[in-house]
Amino acid sequence: MNTKNEMLTTSIDPSNLLGTWINTYGVSKNISSFELVEKHNQIILSATGADNGVLPGAWGETVCIPLAKDPEKDVAVALLANYKLDFMNASLSINMNKGILIIAGSCTFIDGSGRSDYYFREFYFLK
Repeated sequence: MNTKNEMLTTSIDPSNLLGTWINTYGVSKNISSFELVEKHNQIILSATGADNGVLPGAWGETVCIPLAKDPEKDVAVALLANYKLDFMNASLSINMNKGILIIAGSCTFIDGSGRSDYYFREFYFLK
């Protein structure tokens, strides 16, 4: 359903971002929740689309690229992730601010449906 990124290894510590995150907006039409876990020195994102959204249910897993605040730091403050789904590509930029995670997403349709590509920005709290 989606493509895996190449094996990424990093010395950036993602532990402050790991866990299950829930959308603060209960009627979101995008990602209702997601989980971040570390497996084999990679950060794995498993997103769940909102029931009333463009793609409800499990989106599968994808590898994230962790980002530190600057080149001398080793704690993750943000992540980049991409999903290549059957009819849509989603590029996600995830960052922490004041204890919540924010996803800024760009979704482009690749199915010829004529739907407008779109952007969203939503906020998530740790479960």
